[in-house]
Amino acid sequence: MDIVDQLFAIEAIKQLKARYFRLMDTKDWDGLRHVFCDDAIFDARASLSIDGQAEEGPAAESNGWVYEGGDTIIDFISGAIGVNTTVHHGHCHEISVESDTLASGVIAMEDQIWEPDGKTVLHGTGHYHETYHRVDGQWRIHRSRITRLSVRLGDA
Repeated sequence: MDIVDQLFAIEAIKQLKARYFRLMDTKDWDGLRHVFCDDAIFDARASLSIDGQAEEGPAAESNGWVYEGGDTIIDFISGAIGVNTTVHHGHCHEISVESDTLASGVIAMEDQIWEPDGKTVLHGTGHYHETYHRVDGQWRIHRSRITRLSVRLGDA
């Protein structure tokens, strides 16, 4: 790919990740499904802890959160969010384009989740480590893994 095509691919992937955050926060599950490849893998083991290996408490629940397949991923995300309000921000996209159909990236992130009564469920920071495939002319997330720098559960 020439540099112009690479820059277009990078911008398309940034837009893809922006849609991911917006569609999740607005609970547009049908729209969010189109962000992922059919054979995508979503590794959310570190959703509730720094390392995804919590030994006890609420964070231990996420130790096994690895999902395969676009439909399965959306079922997980929609079930995990439920009626809660979420805010996800992505920053500092580092995207490498390997070919016209394959790219990878690391995106810094911050997320917050509140119950309907306003009680804080989670406030975290970290990164998404991802690969992207271009399918039918559109970039989609193929693999996504969350890592954490910090995570606070509840109103702590």
